Amino acid sequence: MAQRTPQIYKLFQYVCAGLALIAAVEYFKYSTRINYEWFHCTLVEEPWEQGSSLSRLYAVGGPSCDKRGELKTIMKKITRGFDLQKEGISFCIKEDLEVPSVHYPIHDKKGAPGYVAYASYDSDSRDIREVCEDAPVLHI
Repeated sequence: MAQRTPQIYKLFQYVCAGLALIAAVEYFKYSTRINYEWFHCTLVEEPWEQGSSLSRLYAVGGPSCDKRGELKTIMKKITRGFDLQKEGISFCIKEDLEVPSVHYPIHDKKGAPGYVAYASYDSDSRDIREVCEDAPVLHI
C-alpha cells in the first residue's frame, strides 16, 4: 500500500496558503473600508427643492478622487439611482474648467468639485431646463 503522509502534508500546505491569501485580501478590504474616502470618491446629493425629483450631484474624496473619478461616481448614481421603469431621466453635467484634473491635496481642504450634475425625472423637465440653461440636457 502507498504511503499517504506526503500527500496529506501537501494538501495541508495548500489549504494554509489559500487561507493566508484570503486573510490578506480581507485585511486589505478592512483597511480600505476604514479609509474609504482616501481611495474613492464619495457622492454628495442635495435635493433642489421639496416636492421635486431634481437633485444636485457632485463627488468629493481623497487624492485619488480626480475629475475622472468624480464623473464616474456621478454617472453611476444617475444610471443606478433613478428608476427607469418608473419614468425617464433628464440630466446635465457642468464642468468647472478652473479646477485641475487632480485637485484634492493630501492634507488640505478638498476644494470645489470638478463636475456638478443636475438630474431629475422627466416630469420635472421644466426645472432641469432652468438649472441647465448653459449646458446640454441629456435624456435616458
